[in-house]
Amino acid sequence: MPSYTFRCNDCGEFTLVFRNMEGNRGSAGCPECGMLAKRVFLPPNLYSMPQVLKTRIENGMEPRRMSRKELGPSIPRKRTPSINRPWQV
Repeated sequence: MPSYTFRCNDCGEFTLVFRNMEGNRGSAGCPECGMLAKRVFLPPNLYSMPQVLKTRIENGMEPRRMSRKELGPSIPRKRTPSINRPWQV
């Protein structure tokens, strides 16, 4: 369920949770005074992420190249049994 933050000129910021993402959510009525409030665009919620992951995202982590030796032995794939199915053409 999406949540949007709005700012009322009189009451300050408030957050509303909607059941779906349909419609224009550029403004909403303030739950306290009823005046029209504009939407506030905030950065994504990164404070609940582990610090190591947040640092990697901010630094633009480069993928590490690995050799075949580092990947280890390949696992053989199972063959699917060939079953005669006359109804499939």
